[in-house]
Amino acid sequence: MQFLDNIIRAIITSGIIAIPFKDTPKPTGEYKVGTKSIELVDENRLEWFTDSEKDDFRKIIVQLWYPTDSNKGKKAKYIDHGQNRINTLAEQFDYSPRLFRKLPKVQTNSIHNASFYGAKFPLLIFSHGLGGNRTQNTIMIEELASHGYVIIAVEHAYDANISIFNNGEIADYRSGINYESRNNRVITPEEFWDVRLPQIETRAGDVKFLIDMAEQKKFEEGFNDMIDLDKIGLFGQSFGGATSIYASFSDERVDACINLDGWMVAVPDKIVDSGISQDFIYLGQEEWDEKLNYEKLDKFIQSTKNSTKILIPGTTHYDYTDTPHMTRFAKNVGIAGNLPSLELKNLLNEIALDFFNSNLKTSNNDITFLELQEKYGIRLIIDTHANN
Repeated sequence: MQFLDNIIRAIITSGIIAIPFKDTPKPTGEYKVGTKSIELVDENRLEWFTDSEKDDFRKIIVQLWYPTDSNKGKKAKYIDHGQNRINTLAEQFDYSPRLFRKLPKVQTNSIHNASFYGAKFPLLIFSHGLGGNRTQNTIMIEELASHGYVIIAVEHAYDANISIFNNGEIADYRSGINYESRNNRVITPEEFWDVRLPQIETRAGDVKFLIDMAEQKKFEEGFNDMIDLDKIGLFGQSFGGATSIYASFSDERVDACINLDGWMVAVPDKIVDSGISQDFIYLGQEEWDEKLNYEKLDKFIQSTKNSTKILIPGTTHYDYTDTPHMTRFAKNVGIAGNLPSLELKNLLNEIALDFFNSNLKTSNNDITFLELQEKYGIRLIIDTHANN
């Protein structure tokens, strides 16, 4: 079996064949989903990632997902600027671009530029991981939108693998720490925080900027009217999970926070020690290579008044994105774990939806984590800290 896997892996990585990708699965909620992408400039912040040229203000791309009653329009593609995206993806994973040539054809369930629904819904903001992008968790986002949530996914420029603006300008990935320049030695804590602290502050600043825009009604009219500003949740994967914690700590307007296999190492100690005031849930793999990650998580869980940690044996870091649910080859190259992708997708979606429903809609499906474990046949390691 290992021999066969090695052959498959060699064929895949060579680019001789193209990975077959599936369209995103149909969400289960009562609402149809619309989406659109927009560019935003925060004129109150200079760009940290560049050389701080005059008037080089922070510019980002965000994607909106929302309930719609429209049946008109084409379904949105999973990625924009297809060739640029797959070239960057191939470079990131050191594969041939030909391997990903079918990815630009993948469709979502969301109607491109659909009309806005005439009602108010809770607002959720999604933050991607280092080298990720705004669409990396589209499956969960569409599921939440179909159940009556407005979602803004931010593409953190220079933290994303690539951001491509309408004028052709490209924000490339600049978030890696250059270990070669340090002769591959272990960096000091001071060197780590000299890079990671401004990064997470910039990312959390993006989240604050979006909440400010919603509060000041600076999005287009119909979208502004859909947002219930009294009900705001954050969620993110990897560094996006850390970003969601940092932004929750810094902004009392946030009511709930989900961390998807988050990189706790990048959460400053002052936040780990004090926790956050919002209800919090962590969903992640059983172990991280960096032991410090879960040492800091356990301390944070104890410091946060109402918090839950759920570890799922058999998962990997990328299981908390769309990757394993869109192609079976993710398992062949070791990106995905060994759990059945359909059951895992449904489990993660149900936990996220129930958490936000209970915090932002004062309703849930009254199913326990142990019942979910039995329902999907997936073992959960659960640690709940409640201090009412």
